[in-house]
Amino acid sequence: MIDYILKHDDNMLYIVDNQELIIKDQTFQKYVNSFLIKRLTNLQALEKTTKKYFSFKSKIPLYIDRETLLLCIFSYRTQKSIYINYFSINKYHSVTEGVTISFLNGHEMKIPNYKGFLSQLKKAREILNTIEY
Repeated sequence: MIDYILKHDDNMLYIVDNQELIIKDQTFQKYVNSFLIKRLTNLQALEKTTKKYFSFKSKIPLYIDRETLLLCIFSYRTQKSIYINYFSINKYHSVTEGVTISFLNGHEMKIPNYKGFLSQLKKAREILNTIEY
């Protein structure tokens, strides 16, 4: 299960998946599209549909499958991006300059935008409440 995906200034993707760090020299779009193609869609279509259906203005969470709902902390369109898998979050708490997220596999991550993180959680719950299993 993916915990998170980071893109740094070097334009490499840093993916933590099943407690393993994977580094990929590819775009976020290409990486995510490799999962979405199995659902006969792509990142652009997923974002457009989700944005329209839920009337989200920006930072669209990406529902990939029952194990992957990527919360957009910083969009892949920016120089540095962060996507956190909703299903990998164990707990979180506010800290002086942001939020610390504890993952199910035991490690933690600090991000600087607590309100943005809470907004993403709210959007994710809205998506999950709508999806039919």
